[in-house]
Amino acid sequence: MKKLFFLAAALFAACSLSACSDEEENSTLNPDQIIGTWQITLDQGWATYADGTRDDWSVTYPDASDGNYYWTYTFREEGTCVRESHADYYNPGENHTDEYSYTIAGNRLTMKCTTDSDLDFACAIQSLSSEQLVLYTHDTEASISHEEFEQTETYKRVK
Repeated sequence: MKKLFFLAAALFAACSLSACSDEEENSTLNPDQIIGTWQITLDQGWATYADGTRDDWSVTYPDASDGNYYWTYTFREEGTCVRESHADYYNPGENHTDEYSYTIAGNRLTMKCTTDSDLDFACAIQSLSSEQLVLYTHDTEASISHEEFEQTETYKRVK
C-alpha cells in the first residue's frame, strides 16, 4: 500500500512540474517579437503513411537541389501575414505569394489563408527570439497524404 501511495504521489508531482514548465514557457513568449520577416533555414520531420512506410527529412534552405527554393513569412502588427515562396518549387523562376491572418494564443500560432482554406494551419511556437523562430507541428489525424507527422521549422529574422 505504501508503494502504491508513493507511486501516486510521484506521478502527481511529475504532472504538476510538467504543467508548470509549459506555463512558464507560454508566459515568457512575447507575441510582438514575431512581427517582421522570417526566412526558412531548416525543415526537419517525419511522416508515416497508411502502407506502413515512414519518410524522414532534414532540409537546409535555401535548397540548391530545388533551384535555391525557400520561403519567407512577413508578420504585420495588425494580424496579417504574407508567405512568399522564392524560386517557386512548382514554377522555377517564379515567386508565389499567399496572404494570411494570424493569431497567437499562448504558444499556439494559428494561420488562416485568405484565398485558400486548404492552406490553413496551426502550430506551436517552440521558441521565439529577436533572431530566431522555431515552429513545431505534430498531427495524429489521418489525411489523404499521411497518417501522422511531426515537423520542426526553423526561421531566421531577415527584417
